[in-house]
Amino acid sequence: MKGTTRFAAGLVLGAMWLPTAAISQELSPELKALDESLPGTLLNDPTGIDWPAIGAGFKSRAFAEQGIPGGGAAREFTIAKAGPQPFAVQAFIPLLGDVNAGETVTVGFWARSIEAKTGDGKGVLGIRFQENVAPWPGFGEATVKLGPEWEWHEVSGIASTALSRKDGVVTLQLAGAKQTIQIGQTIVVKGAAKIADAGQGATVVALPEPLKGEKGHLVNRPDQRAWSHTGPAGSAEEREDRTIWLGRATRFTVAEKGTYRWDVGTHIPLEQGIAEGDRLLIAIAARAEAASSADGAALVGFRIQNGDPPYAGFAENQFKVGPKWQLIRVRTVAAETIPEGKAQIALHFAEMPQTVDIGPIYVLKLDEE
Repeated sequence: MKGTTRFAAGLVLGAMWLPTAAISQELSPELKALDESLPGTLLNDPTGIDWPAIGAGFKSRAFAEQGIPGGGAAREFTIAKAGPQPFAVQAFIPLLGDVNAGETVTVGFWARSIEAKTGDGKGVLGIRFQENVAPWPGFGEATVKLGPEWEWHEVSGIASTALSRKDGVVTLQLAGAKQTIQIGQTIVVKGAAKIADAGQGATVVALPEPLKGEKGHLVNRPDQRAWSHTGPAGSAEEREDRTIWLGRATRFTVAEKGTYRWDVGTHIPLEQGIAEGDRLLIAIAARAEAASSADGAALVGFRIQNGDPPYAGFAENQFKVGPKWQLIRVRTVAAETIPEGKAQIALHFAEMPQTVDIGPIYVLKLDEE
């Protein structure tokens, strides 16, 4: 930690330097809050897609990009030719707990087909809950058809045999066709026949490593970047960047100092309202591509506000950011109530000519002490 500076009005800013090498999305040990929000009992870690796979004639890659629901990351499988059986190529989602005979197990996942040599052009994905040791006892076999758009799918089965935490898996059978398919965030539960309401899907976004010890819950979607920008055309550019969490950043370019610092800016919506007295942590991944300041650091204005005029808000301040990715942390106590659908984080860039990259932003409402 590069030191923490305390400001007035209950605002605390801190920054952590991030490595320049690519940052992988770590598996989060803090899944309790997710478990409590889901029906049944959580059986896997939805923040990971590093599933082991076996078979011949396939390629697999993990990637992250804007528009992937449920965390922004997915795994792509390219199958060179259909197998003699769908399980000729398989990937395995390990289970975190035991399943007893008679219990209901459900898997839900985001997926789509890029290309498939099938009669209807849809991808083919087999699902099976099983013990991954000979003779591979299992249950709940089903085939899911995947269209070209991201969709949430669910498969449920009643355990005809027990599965152990040591060897229990959800098997993805991939060789049902010559195809390229993509599978995103996946959630497995027991004790419930359904995870999400029809058409709504489910979403879990992993906290990056520096935030994993924080006790609270997200009130925004770091994987969604439908932000509202201000400024002239070309002042905001969406970019892929594999060196920062979730693989996306927005570059803000200021050609000349603005009349107001918000002449170039952006607004990040929150999914929940804010009540006066709420303890908040806002973590902003940021770096300076260029800056006209004497020390080469960019200067970014920050504010929590109501999105409706007169834009009442609090915690207004500025932070500096250098050429390496930093995680800027702002801790504050809400000075007023902002209703659901109106709360937003405002960032302002027009303090001077500069170019600033903003990666994912995590807004947590912290638990009461």
